[in-house]
Amino acid sequence: MKNVKHQAQDKTRWATPTLSLFHRSSHMSSEDGEEIEALLKYNPPPIQASPILTEFDAPALSFYDKHLSSSLALNRVAYSPTMLQNITKAIEACMDGVDAQGISLPPITDHDHFRTKKQRETIWADTKATDARSIASLYKATTADNCQAVASTLFLTPHCSMWLSAIFFDRVDMEDNPTDQTFTLEDYSINLPSNNGEPRFHPVINDCLSEDKSQLLRSLLKRDSRLATWEFLPYTSQAISVLQNLRGEKNQWRTTTRFNMRTHPPIGAFHSPNAAIPFDAEVTPWHPQNLTRNLRPKKPASLAKISNYPSAKICFTPPPPKKRSAIISEVLQHAWVTACRRDSTFIIFQCGNYERIGVRHRATRTLYLSDVINVPDITDPGSYTELHVNLYILILQDAIQRAAHLSPQDDLPPISQKRGRDEPLVRTRQLHKHCSPTNRLDDEVMADMITPSFYGDISSRHLLLVSLRYGVYSSPNPATFFRSGHQVNVSGAKRSRYKATEYIHIRLTSLITRGATGTVHGGRLEAHRRDGVPCSSDIVVKLAFSGAQKQRLQHEATIYEHLTKAGVDGIPTCYGIFEDSHGGPLVLVTSHEGTCLQHWTREHNISVPRTWRKKFLRVLEAIHRAGVCHRDIRPENLVVNASNDARIVGFDWADLVSSASAIRREYEHLRNLLGGQHIPPGSYPSPVTANS
Repeated sequence: MKNVKHQAQDKTRWATPTLSLFHRSSHMSSEDGEEIEALLKYNPPPIQASPILTEFDAPALSFYDKHLSSSLALNRVAYSPTMLQNITKAIEACMDGVDAQGISLPPITDHDHFRTKKQRETIWADTKATDARSIASLYKATTADNCQAVASTLFLTPHCSMWLSAIFFDRVDMEDNPTDQTFTLEDYSINLPSNNGEPRFHPVINDCLSEDKSQLLRSLLKRDSRLATWEFLPYTSQAISVLQNLRGEKNQWRTTTRFNMRTHPPIGAFHSPNAAIPFDAEVTPWHPQNLTRNLRPKKPASLAKISNYPSAKICFTPPPPKKRSAIISEVLQHAWVTACRRDSTFIIFQCGNYERIGVRHRATRTLYLSDVINVPDITDPGSYTELHVNLYILILQDAIQRAAHLSPQDDLPPISQKRGRDEPLVRTRQLHKHCSPTNRLDDEVMADMITPSFYGDISSRHLLLVSLRYGVYSSPNPATFFRSGHQVNVSGAKRSRYKATEYIHIRLTSLITRGATGTVHGGRLEAHRRDGVPCSSDIVVKLAFSGAQKQRLQHEATIYEHLTKAGVDGIPTCYGIFEDSHGGPLVLVTSHEGTCLQHWTREHNISVPRTWRKKFLRVLEAIHRAGVCHRDIRPENLVVNASNDARIVGFDWADLVSSASAIRREYEHLRNLLGGQHIPPGSYPSPVTANS
């Protein structure tokens, strides 16, 4: 770690129109004027290490990135040579408003959030680390913490008595962040501080915020606390090349280029409805004035009903080797999908000493890119700090303009942060949506049950098609998986045709949680019986991406297989485990069994009925008789269905080799839990002590 004492260098000591804006205020002391001037001349220190030359084979595209709705897909990448100049007009616009209202900006004190020159000189930051997380931490310490209070005060609360920030740049590990994309880091963003879904501002800010702005910020928070998308890349020669060539290596002379989103290969006439296109803000300095803006978000197109599922034509040729141009496209696609998921306008690509700013225009599905920014040495159109103060103002302005157009149905609850094993698994609204019989597809009328004989038929089918249909996802083409252990393409043919009665199709309709075993979704299983009658059922699907996750998921599938052969009732039906022949995620499909106990007791505010207690204990006894110790008994893994039947789920921690004392302790733990003596989940019995 190094004590950063990076002073604004001589070549950055210029007089800009922005600086003169603050000096014209007769209410500002000369000391405060000098502090603001010094801040707006400040460039952060450079990464002092040389870029790493090794090319990393980390995936730049997530599994989810191939399932974005076609109506939201990136269509064009456009170069905007004037973007940086236009961005730097935001401070001037704020100061014009301050002057017009006769507002005196607050004095700089030791008790506010303004980062003074003295404070900047004592900041500790690592300028030699080259990984993406260290670069994000360096950016936060040397840029974000300098900018957020100034931008927030100028735009939201210029009449406050202190320089305070209503936004904070920090790491927020949300459950919708894919874990299978590791080329870039996207955990950091400008966030609205919150507590239980409500804004958590400094009391002085609460007193200064107008009621309309306060309400708009609440609307934003209901959708997502993150106001922009940052994609941090490691400081490597490969990442620098990607950032410099985001416009395309062969298209540097062109202003606009077409972009083709990468999807799964088409395998048949599988229809998918379009997602609604959200609002763009009013015409602003960063957009060309001749753009057509969508005044109302477009409604999703209805899905034509189909009477029969198509046959699936599966191609077995391996994918071509990845080129550098493919990595560039994947970085762009992933960033675009992330911005769609968060509904953010600004995308910042950062790799330490270099940066590009991107602006997402929703109506035309265009990504506008700035010039490459030389972070430690930029002087035109201003310093890096001045540029980012302007950028933060525009991010706030854009978000609030769009929030004014949100309708009540647009106020979706935010996906909560990653939970520990002692925290709820699903949001209440998600749970109801997933459990509701109306949360299904209207393509055809389907028998809503899987009979034992049909289950046997499904268990013999090797092909699984996976589509996504929730949020911004509406798969253009399904992903293909084969049952684990099945030999694909034994005949050597390049393509095989599967009838609708020979495959299973699942649609993921909600995100439940993300945990150690992978990402958990709710959805529907759809399949045709051999007589052609379509059937469907609610399911829970786990996707495992890393090697450790796949090992855990394989283990869970083995436990389900063992319990099923032992004739244990009160557990989910396991439809099988499936794998991607090209190294993609592993998929475990089980039946959806109802509402977890934690949500039931929380909503009804009563204890567990005695009849349910007996049922849960009987299920656990049967599991123990089969030689299995669950090792993760907690309210989230205790489920009650519509028929008041008890189910125990979540066997990824289960063990086939456990001592009698461990099984006895687990039984007592469940009995105490059902009786209201709740011990924090995961603390007893733990995976380490369960066998002792």
